[in-house]
Amino acid sequence: MPAPLITLTDASSGTIVSLSYNNVDAGSNSGIQTILVWNNFGGSQVVSDAVQASITSKTFNGLDTGDTVTNGQEIVTYTMLNVQCTSQGDSGFTAVGGPTTAPIGNSTVGTIQGSVGGTAAVLNTKIVAVTNVTAGPAQFLLRFNYLYS
Repeated sequence: MPAPLITLTDASSGTIVSLSYNNVDAGSNSGIQTILVWNNFGGSQVVSDAVQASITSKTFNGLDTGDTVTNGQEIVTYTMLNVQCTSQGDSGFTAVGGPTTAPIGNSTVGTIQGSVGGTAAVLNTKIVAVTNVTAGPAQFLLRFNYLYS
């Protein structure tokens, strides 16, 4: 069976290239950004399920440690990215960053089916800034992990 085909869209099915959480003051939260993580978006044949699917944040250079503040080191280190996967029934947010991950799925925890036409894990994300965060812009990456057979 073909490998999963992962696509990220917003709630209006527009492809996501980047997100902006705008300015987030120390000790406060950003607005919520909704991300749909699709497997086989618009596909005409079944693909493999993405299993043990999860999300975390990495620095802009893809690291867990040893990067700069502007490359998102504090976002990763202080697990300031918070995720809620409503499609698998999450009621609260989970802080993620580096090796700390959260499972995502569209009906079962950690699985995004590869059905014809596609299925999506629905994520709400926000930044929860710690009180001692360094002022200034920071870039970081979202990392999605999964297995398939």
